[in-house]
Amino acid sequence: MKKPALFILAAAALVSGIFAAATAGAASKIIRIAAVGDIMLGSEASADAFAEVKPFLAGRQVIMGNLEGPLTDRGGPTKAFIPGISYFFRTMPEMVDRLSSAGFTVMNLANNHVNDYGPPGARQTREVLKEAGILYTGAPGEVARQKVGKTFISVIGLAPNKGCQHINDIPAAAELVRREAAKPNTLVIVTFHGGAEGNIHVPYGQERYLGENRGDLRRLGRAMIDVGAHLVVGHGPHVPRGLEIYKDRLIAYSLGNFATGRGIGVSGQRGLAPLLLVDLTLKGKLAGGKIISFKQERHGRPGLDQNHEAMKLMHTLSLLDFDRPGLDPKGKIITTDSAARTLAANLPKPPRPQAAKAARSPKPEPAEAARASAEEAKADKKRGKAEQAALPYRYKWELDYR
Repeated sequence: MKKPALFILAAAALVSGIFAAATAGAASKIIRIAAVGDIMLGSEASADAFAEVKPFLAGRQVIMGNLEGPLTDRGGPTKAFIPGISYFFRTMPEMVDRLSSAGFTVMNLANNHVNDYGPPGARQTREVLKEAGILYTGAPGEVARQKVGKTFISVIGLAPNKGCQHINDIPAAAELVRREAAKPNTLVIVTFHGGAEGNIHVPYGQERYLGENRGDLRRLGRAMIDVGAHLVVGHGPHVPRGLEIYKDRLIAYSLGNFATGRGIGVSGQRGLAPLLLVDLTLKGKLAGGKIISFKQERHGRPGLDQNHEAMKLMHTLSLLDFDRPGLDPKGKIITTDSAARTLAANLPKPPRPQAAKAARSPKPEPAEAARASAEEAKADKKRGKAEQAALPYRYKWELDYR
């Protein structure tokens, strides 16, 4: 080969190497996060349950979900089992393989089901996750601290339930966030399990469901950012909710259900399963992201939704509920307050989508909420009567919507 040709090839290789190094350097300055809502894997969840999700998780360093129910074959139910009214969850320990193979790095255990099988069940859940290399958060003072390069990501879980870092003790949660945020090279993510079930809107003030105070979520989310949180992610109502930009940081108020087994209602909005992708700089600045729409047409297996129903609903709710919406019409995360306000000012507010009957009022009376919940449970039971009759409630997988 002639010398000029060798020179050209060497120059091309050098330029390519420089470009690749620059690209890798840019990528190393971004923390790539993925988050989903409730995961309650039934015995029918196959080894490839997350097959359609995994391509979107590639390259994500922090992958979070809410594990609603213990991974255990120990302990016993801690509450009465009343079909159609009161249930309890349990997933067999071996199902942790579904989570680890999908790439999950952090599981939130702050919710109303982690203690369904008492201390033995909760303890085994942590043992199983630890053995699988998955971090966890949820108990008072319990922080999942994941290292990404030279940066630490501290994840703090909150819920309105006994044995959890309490969602309604905002000062205590704020102190925990403040403590973590003060650590060197640390970004803080708060994930909470709260809000009235079935209500797609974020009301002002406290939300109650079946007499339980499930948090003042607007106040909570903003308070966490005020003291140093870089991202706030919610779940709990079993339906998606809107996203808000506050002080140039993102609050996603509910990611709804993501992967739930037979017997859990996945009709309508309960079947929408959004995947939230968020990019943060090493300083915690919101650098972008998007909502990818999945849907549970088969229990326990989120499938890619080409109609983008979850994203469209969340965009609509973001415009309706917040003056600084966090999502644009194409499903991209808005990164600054000023851009969010500009979007809100230039787009007409869409028609208000229909919310679940049981949660139209931000503060329903306990008796009214109980009646509505019983009616909904009756309807769910009727739709899946034959299927539910075959469920091994007492061993492989128990249910509870509360």
